[in-house]
Amino acid sequence: MATIQSYTKNNKKLYKFQIYIGTDPLTGKRIKTTRSGFKTKKEAQVALLRIQLEIERGDFRKKSIDTYNDIYELWIEQYKNTVQESTFVKTTGIFKNHILPSMSNYKVDKINVQVCQKHVNEWFNKLKKFRMVKAYASKVLDYAITLGVISSNPMKLVTMPVNIEPSPEEDAEVNFYTREELKVFLECFEKESNFKAYTLFRLLAYSGMRKGEALALTWNDINFKDNEIRINKALSHGVNNRLYIKTTKRKSSIRTIKMDKKTMDILNEWNKNKNKII
Repeated sequence: MATIQSYTKNNKKLYKFQIYIGTDPLTGKRIKTTRSGFKTKKEAQVALLRIQLEIERGDFRKKSIDTYNDIYELWIEQYKNTVQESTFVKTTGIFKNHILPSMSNYKVDKINVQVCQKHVNEWFNKLKKFRMVKAYASKVLDYAITLGVISSNPMKLVTMPVNIEPSPEEDAEVNFYTREELKVFLECFEKESNFKAYTLFRLLAYSGMRKGEALALTWNDINFKDNEIRINKALSHGVNNRLYIKTTKRKSSIRTIKMDKKTMDILNEWNKNKNKII
């Protein structure tokens, strides 16, 4: 017999219930379904009675896998076991910000080339990396084929928009420092009291390494005798914005950088006085 229970979420009292709906024909195990989020006990009672009536009539079915979001939820669970955590976070962000708002509620078997073309055109007009967004959206439809929900992927039949190169006068302003500007920037920063920040910017400017690689460095990676720095890892963002050290897997990304003496002297000063530097 199903019972209605109260619980608290975000300091609010809500109601839920769990009810037996039958036996799984594949495993022979009892199947239960849970409903929650009811603001009042009466709302929960009404929902419970409705489900009980559907079960008695034989009309009740567990939610079928028929929307794009349904397929995405299944695909993302297996996808996270195939990539690094930082890649998984990047991918879920692409879906959350660009793909699911457009396609989440579509019935998968009703998605056609026209629907896909519409959204590819929208991404093209808004995003520089629209091809990557389209590729990820297509992966979910490929997975729907694997599950036997659809037989072909309409996303693969769209006509890809083409960027027309702007003329030089229309081109956007270049967003980087010239050699002279960078020199002035570092000279001004050197006079400031934030020695850590100055060291980081000096290191980035004279090494060419990525910010995540610089932030992951340890003193063991720095060879003061030969003025060299070994790059073999990077600081990355994981699930729930967790920071973690990602080891470089590709041999081409593992490298040793030859550094100028002044930058190494600055790093050496930091190393010697690291307990005093704030």
